[in-house]
Amino acid sequence: MKNAKSKLNIVLAAVHLEEGPEAVPLGAACVASALKAAFASSVPGISVALVETFAAEGAAALIEKIFAQTLSDTIDAPGTINAIGFSLYSWNRGVCLEAAAQIRRDSPDIFLFCGGPEATALPGGLHISDGGPFDAVIRGEGELAAVELIGRRFFCEPAASPAPGTGLVTGTEPPAVLSEAELASLPSPWLDGTLTVRDRPGILWELARGCPYACAYCYESKGNKYVRYISEERLQKELKLFIKESAVCQGTEGIYVFVLDPTFNTDNRRAIRILDMIINSNTVSQSIHWHFEVRGELLTREQARRFARLGASLQIGLQTADPKVSALINRSLEREKFASKMNLLNEEGISFGLDLIYGLPGDTLAGYRKSLDFALSLYPNNLDLFRLSVLPGTILFEKMAEYGLKTEGKAPYTVISTPEFSAVDLAKAEKLSAGTDIFYNRGRAVAWFNQVLYPLKMRPSIFLDEFTAWLREKGIFIDDAVNDSVIGNSVEIEKLQLAFLEKFYKQKKKEKLIPAVRDIVRYHGAWGRALAEGLSTDINFNYEPEDVLSEDAMDIESFAALVKMRPTRARMAPGPKGPELLIK
Repeated sequence: MKNAKSKLNIVLAAVHLEEGPEAVPLGAACVASALKAAFASSVPGISVALVETFAAEGAAALIEKIFAQTLSDTIDAPGTINAIGFSLYSWNRGVCLEAAAQIRRDSPDIFLFCGGPEATALPGGLHISDGGPFDAVIRGEGELAAVELIGRRFFCEPAASPAPGTGLVTGTEPPAVLSEAELASLPSPWLDGTLTVRDRPGILWELARGCPYACAYCYESKGNKYVRYISEERLQKELKLFIKESAVCQGTEGIYVFVLDPTFNTDNRRAIRILDMIINSNTVSQSIHWHFEVRGELLTREQARRFARLGASLQIGLQTADPKVSALINRSLEREKFASKMNLLNEEGISFGLDLIYGLPGDTLAGYRKSLDFALSLYPNNLDLFRLSVLPGTILFEKMAEYGLKTEGKAPYTVISTPEFSAVDLAKAEKLSAGTDIFYNRGRAVAWFNQVLYPLKMRPSIFLDEFTAWLREKGIFIDDAVNDSVIGNSVEIEKLQLAFLEKFYKQKKKEKLIPAVRDIVRYHGAWGRALAEGLSTDINFNYEPEDVLSEDAMDIESFAALVKMRPTRARMAPGPKGPELLIK
């Protein structure tokens, strides 16, 4: 090994989309762990540093943080970086390319390489032979490929060529897919200290790779349709670490654990074993919040009861409520079965969110509104509403011409129009989605939304369309963007909700129901603030609180006709076991 080095300094750069508990550089950390494990014995002076920025900070901030490593104890030889690797995603491709190009001009001796979903799906323009700044492009899963790449670059003859199929030179080779045995050989970035729990509000916990489904809009299963599981022995060790480290978060908001398995409940037996593993580890406490992505149709009562014991939240892909549109994206949808599974979650008291995508092939604005109506009828705790992104490497990307999809052509590849969904209609869907997010998600309306809407005899999508238009009249929307200075907290949103509801109740000549509506909305708003924000709220009830919370109040018209008003003053406050209502 003529090029062997006694010191080797590598920086791996991760550019997150936005701040939050999910901003964890797990992909880069997995590569860092693999590199350290592979070369620690032969290169005692190896250093692999992680650098993190956010896309909005731009290329200059990324470059500054990369080279700041030379002034820290992370790099063994101050002033020297031998190699820099970039994790490319749709949201950071431009920032990483700009930063890499600048480094190429200023420091041509540094070896630059990249990997990640964007490098795998759209390698064009990345490698130096294709006009890009990178000496090498890794396609597919990067741990073993990065080890081979660094080994050949720094420890082998310069003329040595990469093995075929590893995607190490131009990015034209097939993407690398690790076997389950190869996955088992890799170190855990959590267990080896590459990532530390105490430094972060969130944990990304990888349980599996691959997906057995072939959803046309998703990159996860493209060319990799079999699931490979992380060993349960490793998961037990990671879980033990998470529990130990999360103890320091007692008394704070706690730590969020996002379970990375695209369809956690595909294998019911394994899902049950892992849920039991977590439950039996005595982690059912407020210090850890568990979040899973599940396939709605595969939910069972035994799964739901375990999710409930954990106090877990679930995210479920509905995408569309139209079976014909669903079939075009390679998903099957039985509306009644799906609804029954969501009812199961509601019966067990589980918090869950649903995903909807507008702009899918075959869908229309009217169809999206129907999907929104269906989703809201299921009482989700939140709705994630997205304009379709036609991601490189997906089936939809390959069939864009066939389906007539017009996109931006660059990251984030959002759809501009389809034959059935015009640009004008997509803009309307986007506004409707923004209004829904304010009223339903940020306004925490799940507990009362369908209850207070029923007397108005309006479809939810029409009501929310009207709400969105009303916000525009009030200047809440400026140039199609939400003016957060006007609705910066839940109290302000509640005022908007009540003002709009009262407007419609008066229009429908149902003024007599307004006192009950006020009580219902204010009670749940105060309860949410006490739980989520630790805030106390004074409420002047029109009815006795017990009456407002009774089953009779589910039918507001009947309730207002039969129950006498009894003004009551109360305070909703945080308590040791949850929000408490104190009658004054």
